[in-house]
Amino acid sequence: MHLIISGHQRSGTTLLRRLCDGHPQMKVANEFGCFADMGLTVRQAWAARWAQWRLVNGRWAFDSQFATDPRRHWHNFWFTLRYGWHLAQMAHGPVTVEAVAGALEMLWPETAVVGDKLPQYMPLLPQLSKNKESHIVVIYRDCRDVTSSFLEKVRTVWRTREWAKEVDTAEKIAANWVNHIVLMEKLADDIHIIQYEQLVQEPEHVLNGLASWLDVDPAGFKPQTIKMDSLGKHRKGLTEAELAEVTAVAGPTMRRLGYK
Repeated sequence: MHLIISGHQRSGTTLLRRLCDGHPQMKVANEFGCFADMGLTVRQAWAARWAQWRLVNGRWAFDSQFATDPRRHWHNFWFTLRYGWHLAQMAHGPVTVEAVAGALEMLWPETAVVGDKLPQYMPLLPQLSKNKESHIVVIYRDCRDVTSSFLEKVRTVWRTREWAKEVDTAEKIAANWVNHIVLMEKLADDIHIIQYEQLVQEPEHVLNGLASWLDVDPAGFKPQTIKMDSLGKHRKGLTEAELAEVTAVAGPTMRRLGYK
């Protein structure tokens, strides 16, 4: 079984991936991006993953067992090399979801659930969800907290990214968030949806539901590792003007989702 985790940036995808990857029956790569290669040739898919390896450059580990290893760059290199080798064995023609999942299964044999987490999978979900073997989880969060956290990043570590100017105001981020929610709701019948606030406040309930959906042992999750200190951070992170921009753009959608 393969798992795809996505959601708007700063919505809790990292927390959800960590919880899933920490389950003894699951291994979930960290923003490797392999499910974005559908329809490419194997050579093109290899090139795309090598580009991701160069971009990441050891800032995080594709495989979390090397997350604290100072040689993450080289572990990512071998991870990418091994994945490419397995993909070449699995793909017969254009790359498919099944080929990607098969390559991950060969990387992590005897693991019930394998997958990858990447916020940028969101626009690809209509295509990915057509595969009935795909188990897709989307996590969403209060637009105000998303905007606050996103602005902090885009003004610091993300400021040199090519796409930064497209989402460098509260209004732009809120509009992007609304688009993600609309897409999530359209796919609701084919995916599993988790609210970040509920995950943090009622972790056992949410994780039991996820375990049932994935057919894994709920006892394998570690809800005690979840912290609640990230709720409501927009109160300090957004100005009154920025909060007004978010409310003007995303207010109706937020109210529909139960955010006051």
